Amino acid sequence: MRENRLYANINKCIFGAEEIPFLGCFLGKDGVRADPEKVCVIAQWPVPDSQKDLRKWLGLANYLHKYSANYAEMARPLTNLLKKDAVWS
Repeated sequence: MRENRLYANINKCIFGAEEIPFLGCFLGKDGVRADPEKVCVIAQWPVPDSQKDLRKWLGLANYLHKYSANYAEMARPLTNLLKKDAVWS
């Protein structure tokens, strides 16, 4: 690390941990997983009652899309509601 002028801050180092938080997710021996707190916020978000609210929710859900298989397929019906001619009921 020193060869590339990289230095660790001992106060920020975590030793012997099963997983560590990193950029809004958790890294561990089994790979990368979403932060459970962020998933909980998405799950408990109130049901959108306007296109504006739906856009906010989709923006938040899109933040964690890499952890959801087929996210685009699941979100397509909701994304279609953002179109100009969509009927909102």
